[in-house]
Amino acid sequence: MPFLNSAPFLKDLALGARYELVDCVPRELGERAARGELTAGLLPLADYFRLQGAFERIGPFGIAVRGRVRSALLFSRKPIRQLDGAVIAVTEETSTTLVLLRLLLERRYRLAPASYERGRRADADALLLIGDEALRMRQANAQYPFEIDLAFEWWLWQHLPFVFAVWAVRKEASPEEKTTIERGVSRALALNSGRLPQLAQEASAPLGVPAEELASYLSRFIYRLSQPEEDAIRQFKMLVDAHRLL
Repeated sequence: MPFLNSAPFLKDLALGARYELVDCVPRELGERAARGELTAGLLPLADYFRLQGAFERIGPFGIAVRGRVRSALLFSRKPIRQLDGAVIAVTEETSTTLVLLRLLLERRYRLAPASYERGRRADADALLLIGDEALRMRQANAQYPFEIDLAFEWWLWQHLPFVFAVWAVRKEASPEEKTTIERGVSRALALNSGRLPQLAQEASAPLGVPAEELASYLSRFIYRLSQPEEDAIRQFKMLVDAHRLL
């Protein structure tokens, strides 16, 4: 997943010559996993729900946040409570965050947007962006007076972290493969957890965001999930299933 918030797992991830690392934004990653093209990956949570018959989790690893995330943002011309009947433009990259947005609009606020349209639209009332695209937009935004952090909205609603992705591997992979991948992921995270300022510095110029701001951004993420995150996964799945959003 070629986003800065995934770098603590993927920077210098060493799995051996038999594995090829490929870049996939979340929606593409889920689609390729469903087609059987990937052995393992940071599966978007919504895609992990869909693919649990074929994939199992790798250790306690994932991407979560307690409160504001700063990179799952709804840029809006109106306050969130005024988006009834709105046209919502949605980045092509997102999988899980679109499901989260629908829960917040349709269930928390009891709104009925007119449509969710993939891609950017000049006439849209709001625009959903994630990852690095959202970080760049925060720096350049001159169109949308309201920037709504969806992870924070979830926190206010459910009083739980939000889990965006979990590491998962195909169930049919051999025990040796599963061990190799889990150890590689664990080593990379251990190494990169101590050099978040360096990762931020490397990303600063490409993203057009000050390194100090990016270091603060990275420090908010939880990469080893614990009980609050597991509770959040269960709650999100319960709501998704109850409202048939997958």
